[in-house]
Amino acid sequence: MSIKVQLTWLAPDERIEVKKFYRQHMPYARLLQKESVCVLTQADSTSANDVEITSYGVTCSKIVASARIRPIGQFAILTGMLVHPDFRGQGVGHQLMDALQSVIAEGNTYIFALAHLEGFYAKHGFCVIADAPNDIAQLFLKYQGDGERLVLMGLAGAIQR
Repeated sequence: MSIKVQLTWLAPDERIEVKKFYRQHMPYARLLQKESVCVLTQADSTSANDVEITSYGVTCSKIVASARIRPIGQFAILTGMLVHPDFRGQGVGHQLMDALQSVIAEGNTYIFALAHLEGFYAKHGFCVIADAPNDIAQLFLKYQGDGERLVLMGLAGAIQR
């Protein structure tokens, strides 16, 4: 089943609702000013618990998913990918990754994937790597200390060896 969604990139002053979305479903997430933030929204939402976003003339649209791209020097990390619990298992994560392909294909993109999501990201061109540029590797080491097992993955076409 495919859900009709729209990808929207948010300016820093348009992120209030997506911050609420993260606070509700990924409370440890911290949005940084330098990150690019996008949301997938779906119109025709009726639930009282929906987080709504008003931007670019779109009103009453439910945030279905979100992701952030954090620049790290000449590289980038795809981070904070989050699908609303009501929409998981319906292909929304794949729709988001497909929508991001043109952006993440532009440069050297890495991800610190939860181990159980390794196969998901592999379907979108990421592969497990043993080493990364120093800035990415240092950040990965920092994130590894947070408890969950993470896998360092790089976008296959962009990895410099």
